[in-house]
Amino acid sequence: MNTNVKEILVIGLGLIGSSIAKVSREKGIKVHGFDINEDSLKHALENNIIDESFGSIEEINNKNLSSYIDLIVIAVSPEATKNIVNGIENLWNSDVTITDTASVKAHLLFKDISNLVLSHPIAGSDKSGVLGADENLFTGKKTVICNPFNAERSHTQRLEDFWKFVMQMRVSEMSVKDHDLMFAMTSHLPHLISYALIDSIRLSSKDVKDNVGGGLKEFIRLSGSNPEMWRDIFELNDKNIIKSLASFQLSINNLLELMTKTKELPEIFSHSDLLKKELEDIKKYKEDTF
Repeated sequence: MNTNVKEILVIGLGLIGSSIAKVSREKGIKVHGFDINEDSLKHALENNIIDESFGSIEEINNKNLSSYIDLIVIAVSPEATKNIVNGIENLWNSDVTITDTASVKAHLLFKDISNLVLSHPIAGSDKSGVLGADENLFTGKKTVICNPFNAERSHTQRLEDFWKFVMQMRVSEMSVKDHDLMFAMTSHLPHLISYALIDSIRLSSKDVKDNVGGGLKEFIRLSGSNPEMWRDIFELNDKNIIKSLASFQLSINNLLELMTKTKELPEIFSHSDLLKKELEDIKKYKEDTF
């Protein structure tokens, strides 16, 4: 295997983090892990998803990890990613490569850090958390790498090799600006639409029960995503999502005009203020109903 990664630390053992840990360990890489959820950390240890664990971000920051860990993967929500990078500043500009998995990047603003390269593995599942760890989650999928801090080539090469040869993914590079706009259109907007669709069913007070077709089931899967993570995404990438939503609204208006054969179109509700509580209500309705 053509990679110079022998030991890694995965911070955040949700679906993405635990799957990265599981694949890495199966490829012979020693995996250290940390999660603020003690049950998730315990499960990862007991089920051989990770080899060893850390007890806190402070412990990670105060250890001389660069003497034995090659790569740190931060697999948490976008806002938490920023906080963790700031929390491990003793590891900045060290030999250890630091990356993330968040689908929003523009808020990650740091100065004088030469070993941080941003990543976005494009993979998902209808499962979540450490219980959803899947060794096949990434195979054949794509990872986008962004290098806004001009990290040294040794770090970008190590990261590219990790995604290619350990995770078996295709790798491409984008600017942060292009990345956030692209995924506003292709990922964030579809999730927003899924919340709106499930919410429209909830508000209709109709009992759909087993009258759910395949198309709606995919929207249900999307709407079941972590509400806190998606609140972060909607807030941090709001300008790009609003642009995408405006284009979608125009398309809906055009379709409505075609269907009704009229130019007197109703005003479309704006979703720009969608908050965590609303997302949780929709997710709870999905869990209770379908």
